[in-house]
Amino acid sequence: MYFLSIHNLPENRAAFAPALASALGITSYEASIRLRVSGSGPFVIATFGERAAADEANRKLKASRLSTVMLSDEEAASSQKGFSARTFRFNEHTLQAESRQKETLAVDYQKIFLIIRGMGIKQEISTETTKERKFNLGKAVLSGGLIISKTVKTTEQKITEEREGFLFVYAEGRLPLVFREGALDYSSLGPALQPSRTANFTALLAGLRRCAPQARFDDRLTTRAGQVQLLGPSLDVQRYIGVAIELLVRALR
Repeated sequence: MYFLSIHNLPENRAAFAPALASALGITSYEASIRLRVSGSGPFVIATFGERAAADEANRKLKASRLSTVMLSDEEAASSQKGFSARTFRFNEHTLQAESRQKETLAVDYQKIFLIIRGMGIKQEISTETTKERKFNLGKAVLSGGLIISKTVKTTEQKITEEREGFLFVYAEGRLPLVFREGALDYSSLGPALQPSRTANFTALLAGLRRCAPQARFDDRLTTRAGQVQLLGPSLDVQRYIGVAIELLVRALR
């Protein structure tokens, strides 16, 4: 699958509705609806099964002076194969990270150009059926007291949600450095260590931003609303969060 997004949208974005409609083969009204989202992007405005169709739409949008980013799901998957940290340490000039496999990576603070903060949101839907016997006056009268209750079956749908914060840190000449809130050992924080992993994760982010003030920072993926705004309502954010991250990297770099 190929994902086509637009970004750097100006305030008068409605003027681009005819060009967007022509490129995607939709009506101007449908195009204007897609352009009503707030912010400057990136926003996924179309997906394609074939590369040729995606390239043609991308060419038309660029000819209309729209800034675009096109990405395949394979590119998104390969680009997110970063260095997953288990432990970390703030040194004088570098951030030192170690994986579960005891591999190490040192990143120069001055080479960090982008920090993306997000939230992994996993939803599970389950169905629960309960049975309960209740007094039934009608049956009791008709049966002469032999049957005084009936079984009532109730079906309830439950939605459970698991959340985990993540950070993707990008530096020149290095794999993306990946921090996942629930997979980290925070002991290197020393006296600043907090009882809550969320508080410790926040401290990690604060340390990163303090040591690399030149890096761009983006946190729009911390909410489901922000994820849906970037990916659009038709894409499953749980499945395509990697696409959202890579689109941000390409748009912000």
